[in-house]
Amino acid sequence: MKRILAATALFTLLPPVFALDAACDPILKASEAKLTQAAWHSTVETAGAKLESIKVDGQFFMSIDGKWQKSPMNMDDAEKIAIGMIKDGSIKVTDCKDDGEDTVDGVAVTVLSYHSEAGDLGGGTVKLYIGKDDGLPYKSAMEDGKTTSSTRYQDVTAPKL
Repeated sequence: MKRILAATALFTLLPPVFALDAACDPILKASEAKLTQAAWHSTVETAGAKLESIKVDGQFFMSIDGKWQKSPMNMDDAEKIAIGMIKDGSIKVTDCKDDGEDTVDGVAVTVLSYHSEAGDLGGGTVKLYIGKDDGLPYKSAMEDGKTTSSTRYQDVTAPKL
């Protein structure tokens, strides 16, 4: 009985687990699907800056000022952290809705729009383009047009350093 009371007391002290709306599940599933890929090439453009990164067979590379170098970080770990922050509510993802279908580089995608809020980093409405056949994220764009990203998974090779 003491163990049950102690477990009950501990449970009441734990913070509540954030429950993500089921309509938002494809966002997490797309990020998790990207983690399983052996290779990808991602380009992010924001405020006139362009950042490219590549994953090939567990190695990560990034382009800084047009020069490729090995990445000092494992970008899969960063993706896992973001997934965890969405799951625990640190990054709030709300108002998820299906915005129809499109194609990105010849890939049929479902478009999902949602609102994302990350504390002091701010937030906004995002459109995420998820592959209909593979569930992978191919493109995302902030509604304000200031940040876009695109990812491809085919014909990706390590850059020349």
